[in-house]
Amino acid sequence: MISAIKGNVFDISPGEVHIDIGNGLIVKVLCPVSTYSNIKAKDQVLLYTVLRQKDEEFFLYGFLSKKEKMLFKKMISISGIGGKTALCFISAFSMGEFIQAVEKSDVLKLSSVPGIGKKTAQRIILELTGKIDFKEYEIVDKKLKLKEDLVSGLVNLGYPLKPIREFVNKTLKENPEENSFSILFKLVLKKISRK
Repeated sequence: MISAIKGNVFDISPGEVHIDIGNGLIVKVLCPVSTYSNIKAKDQVLLYTVLRQKDEEFFLYGFLSKKEKMLFKKMISISGIGGKTALCFISAFSMGEFIQAVEKSDVLKLSSVPGIGKKTAQRIILELTGKIDFKEYEIVDKKLKLKEDLVSGLVNLGYPLKPIREFVNKTLKENPEENSFSILFKLVLKKISRK
């Protein structure tokens, strides 16, 4: 089994990266869309991998952290959840958001992923509740609440939801130590005014 892969980034697009592992070998690895922005500027990358076979074809899935890999493995162990669907969840939510949705039995949030109905969302909640060590993932509820408040506040000012989410995510990523709503709110507004 291939537990990890390390090499030079040969080609990259959202959802997959081609890695030059030397000796003339270039390996295609499927990864969360969120991984794209984290490795597109890097020359070398290390991905923790899961190899799966479907019919006659082999698929290699890669993740930047062992925690994402572990979550992926737990997801694909659920009946009816394949690699592509599990990857969609990891792409759609941060680790904290996903685990919080499971912990709070938030069917609506989980079924917001394209192709996922309420029954599948309920099955995910049923299968994963109690099987993930929530403390291990260090979910920071305050940070998630802060993010929701920032988005809500800006939407109330009349800004469209989708771009606002992107501005808020970018601002939080650039200021990981900042926890003040008013300061972050001003920073997001500054970003919006530059556009």
